Amino acid sequence: MEDPSHYYFIFYCVSLGIAVAVGIIFFTKEESAYRWLTILVITTLVSESNAAYLGDTTGDRNNNITYHFFTPVEYFIYANIFTRFFNSKWWTKFLRWSALALIILEIVNTIYLQPLDIFNSNIQILENILLVFLSLMLFVHIRASYMSAHLLWEGVFWFNSIVLIYYTFNILIAGFQSLKVYEMKDPPTIINYMNLFLSGLLYLVYAFAIYLNAVKRKTIALHE
Repeated sequence: MEDPSHYYFIFYCVSLGIAVAVGIIFFTKEESAYRWLTILVITTLVSESNAAYLGDTTGDRNNNITYHFFTPVEYFIYANIFTRFFNSKWWTKFLRWSALALIILEIVNTIYLQPLDIFNSNIQILENILLVFLSLMLFVHIRASYMSAHLLWEGVFWFNSIVLIYYTFNILIAGFQSLKVYEMKDPPTIINYMNLFLSGLLYLVYAFAIYLNAVKRKTIALHE
């Protein structure tokens, strides 16, 4: 029987490619937050390509080094995105300090707990918790600041919704990897399938959010 993970992986790769293409096409029309979102998907593509190359040439354990560097970079980019959505001095300060703290904790984790050849699940769990918290707080901000009858046509709504859904689930994924569930004789592969599906969905929604923002800005410009 053919392994269905192949199809989930293709869906993930195609979705990431679509997000990169949409981000590049509309880059000059995007607001600052969405330009950072485009930078995020491009960085993810580079990181995943590097991890795949290392996995194919040197083994799966050796590609874990990629995520030790990618995780703090990813959160730094998210911090820049949320900074622009919150547009608050307090949140800007919090996001800067949290990004710095995550970098320091990644270094400590690599030295003492999970070296470069081990998946950095400890830091990924922390990053996921931070992003879920930021998403919940942004929804509070959206409720107070974006009182629009057309909220479903706002890119920020779709961006924040998928961040909340994906990273809430990803806490579970990182937890399983931290507990070495995948070293069991019969690991729960359904978790891996769901992770690939939600990862693909994440980037499709990012592409949609970028598109909405670019089209909305263009429409506004035409009527000014």
